[in-house]
Amino acid sequence: MRKLLLTSTALVTAASISSYAMADVSVTGAFEWTYISTSSGVATTDGDSFDTDNELTISFSNKTDSGLTLSGRYDIDADDAGATSLDESSLTISGGFGSVTLGQDDSANDSFGIGEHDLIDEDLSSAPANSSIVTNAGEAGNTDNNKVTYKTPAIGGFTAGYSMYDSGTAAQSTDQTAIGASYTMPLEGGSMMIRYNKQSTDGTAALENEASNYGAKLVMGAASVIVAHGESTIGAGASQTDDREANGISVSYDLGGGVKIGVSTMEATDSKDKTAAGVEEKYTANVAEVVYNIASGLDAKFTYLDFDYKAGGEAASADDSGSKSAITISASF
Repeated sequence: MRKLLLTSTALVTAASISSYAMADVSVTGAFEWTYISTSSGVATTDGDSFDTDNELTISFSNKTDSGLTLSGRYDIDADDAGATSLDESSLTISGGFGSVTLGQDDSANDSFGIGEHDLIDEDLSSAPANSSIVTNAGEAGNTDNNKVTYKTPAIGGFTAGYSMYDSGTAAQSTDQTAIGASYTMPLEGGSMMIRYNKQSTDGTAALENEASNYGAKLVMGAASVIVAHGESTIGAGASQTDDREANGISVSYDLGGGVKIGVSTMEATDSKDKTAAGVEEKYTANVAEVVYNIASGLDAKFTYLDFDYKAGGEAASADDSGSKSAITISASF
């Protein structure tokens, strides 16, 4: 009897190991080191610094007998301060109906977002930390909070998504819903993609916020162009403190031989933060970048930003202008 029990246990264990072995497991990493030199009129930001941005992603994938695909993902980040944190952790169930993602992941507006900065590898900005202006024309208000997200399957180049975040019984005033849609059409020698997204986050009259973003991306051979527009507000009614609008455009070109260049320009204003004379809070940025692929998974980048910021009626901030240069070494595994 004992021998039969041991044999049965061994068979069950072997079957379990076999079922786990069917799952595809991948571990990927991204490591980035940057030297930044800033020329600014604000003493606390003027000068040089080093920065790191590292990421570890563990992904699991399995297919059920009924044809569903199950995908689990853990995304762990580490920064230059030595802090390590779980950035995202989610389960995705996908099939002919599309996909449902459960857990800590991006909002639907992020998945369908588009901005001029999408063609620039390194996001350089230099608006003062105590300003309320946006620094690109892309989507706004995305969070990695625990949520439910649904995405449709691709239908003739069209996809859409919806996400819902519930902050719980103790803080229902921060619930968020987000939507997004994308349509891609082929063009002779390239393609055109059009995107739209919107998010709404509940809150008190002073904290309620909404944001929308739309734009288009044209790809023709080695060249890509993005034109984008974004709008966002903070507060509602008489308590509204920010009403921001941003427009941006970018171009990138693959020169071949592992070299890619890109340029972008954007302007953002806040009509709620303005002086008695009508001067609005305003941020403009022009970026140029060169990326060189040294070897597979290893890139060297030089990014240059020229910026100008006007505080307008943002009393907590101050005018600033200058430039920022960054040399970045990126490795992916």
